[in-house]
Amino acid sequence: MVSFSTTRRPSRRQVLRASALGTAAFAAAPLLSACGGSSGGSSGRPVVRLWHWYNEQRDQWPRLVEEFQEAHPDIEVRNRLFGSPDEYLPALQAAVAAGDPPEVFAPHVLALEYGRNGITANLREELGESFVGEFFDSANGLFSDGDGQYAVGWMAQTFGVFYDPAALADAGTDVPETWDDLIEVARAVRDTGREPLVLSNNPGTSGLDFWLPLITQITDDPELVVRLDQQRDGASWESPEVVESLELVERLRQEEVFAANPNGIAGNQAEQMLYTGQAAMLFSGSWTPQGFAQEAPPEFVENYRVMRNPALRSGARHWTANQAGAAFAVSATSPHKDAALEFLRFTFEADRYSRIMNESNSMPCTKTAAERVEDPVMADMTSWLTDGDGAPHILMGRGSSDSAANGLAALLGGESSPDDVAADIQAGVERAAAR
Repeated sequence: MVSFSTTRRPSRRQVLRASALGTAAFAAAPLLSACGGSSGGSSGRPVVRLWHWYNEQRDQWPRLVEEFQEAHPDIEVRNRLFGSPDEYLPALQAAVAAGDPPEVFAPHVLALEYGRNGITANLREELGESFVGEFFDSANGLFSDGDGQYAVGWMAQTFGVFYDPAALADAGTDVPETWDDLIEVARAVRDTGREPLVLSNNPGTSGLDFWLPLITQITDDPELVVRLDQQRDGASWESPEVVESLELVERLRQEEVFAANPNGIAGNQAEQMLYTGQAAMLFSGSWTPQGFAQEAPPEFVENYRVMRNPALRSGARHWTANQAGAAFAVSATSPHKDAALEFLRFTFEADRYSRIMNESNSMPCTKTAAERVEDPVMADMTSWLTDGDGAPHILMGRGSSDSAANGLAALLGGESSPDDVAADIQAGVERAAAR
């Protein structure tokens, strides 16, 4: 389930990229099947407890709850909006350990673990293919295991290259179509005294949003990253396709396409480098327009643009990272599960969900809502998903995220080679699986 000043909320990328310690601690919590411990409301009505930290819709939640209860006076909804994941995760962990998770909740990075342990409902089974089929495939894949789907996306996220048209004009260049074109653009931009492309890899998993879709660009197979993450069907991080994608990153580094020291650049600093004129381009996610609107100079906000990720060759697909930066799951054994499922159906009704996403300037996860995005920049980025260019980029397999992040950081820092990085990632994943 968006750079921020000290008062800005964490982006969905920062939220989902849990640290090794945080993820391990969260995963170590007992995974107990819900015991149905929730009680009814004071009037005896079924209660749907809604838990999340999705502050982007802070102004929309009260209206949604009011609309639902007007349409369903026999159901009570209790919306609990946490201030941050740091507040949210311990509370959810305690509820799951007690066997009484809320009826509808944000599953964070344990969506599949909760589904496999019977904590969350299989929404494909409960709500049908027509419901889950409305969501982007790349978002559904994040929460699917075999025939089971244990959450649906709330806010999508995709990535592109934000740029200052005036900076490219000063360099006498145009929007690059391919990575080769980008290298030429970067040389011209450097001659003007600006950094070409800012890539933030702080926190150290951020660069995976940039690198992992390159595997899909090379193979045109968006499922390969999923198979690598889950270590199934013989997929190996040492495969030639993975090495080739790392070789592309290494080439971009050697050609000085990236601003210096990506491992030391945080998201807020990266955004500032673009809107203060230090850099011409910025690789970032679909929460970035919200940040620019809050903090960048009005003239910049009026004039900046976003381009698709460059492709491997002219005419090839511009695969880019896309999955759900936020999601909702339903408790599998709550006595009020049916009421929770009805709340989910109501919330994702096309007109209502589209209104909520537009009012909060958020990227929707459904195909119908994607066609109704109003903000021009957000509409442009969302169109890449409706064109089918979304690729997996969030790793949930045991050891995958940390091993991949460490390897990529070493590559970006000039401390390792593509072959060694690929071997180190595979070894790290195998060590994690053996524990």
